[in-house]
Amino acid sequence: MATYRSRRRSLTPNATFDLTPMVDVVFLLIIFFMLTTTFITVESGLPVDLPQAQTAVTSPSDLPTVSIDGFGEVYFGGTRVTEAELPALVSQALQETGQTAVVLRADSAAQHGQAVRVMDLLRQAGAERIVIATGG
Repeated sequence: MATYRSRRRSLTPNATFDLTPMVDVVFLLIIFFMLTTTFITVESGLPVDLPQAQTAVTSPSDLPTVSIDGFGEVYFGGTRVTEAELPALVSQALQETGQTAVVLRADSAAQHGQAVRVMDLLRQAGAERIVIATGG
């Protein structure tokens, strides 16, 4: 008994897509966005108009940073704090990091008296040096 096989071809051919190029492009986009978004730090994201200086020296810093914006708001590590809270937070950060210096980023519109008060609070917290950031 002979077996009858249907030699009729399928009406739809087997279509396959190679997804490798698409996966490569997606990974490249992910890497691009990861690299470009990690360069923004919280301190540099605060809207502080630093005063200009002719003799400014720029260097990257991992020191604790205190910022005063143009409205007189005080920020420590990107978080808004009151002047009463500042010494305890700075003292704790100095002990954790082993640093003795603090960076002060004061907006050019900030009042001089407030900047001096914040500098005094930083000294009370244990900062031996206060680095004043400028716009260069």
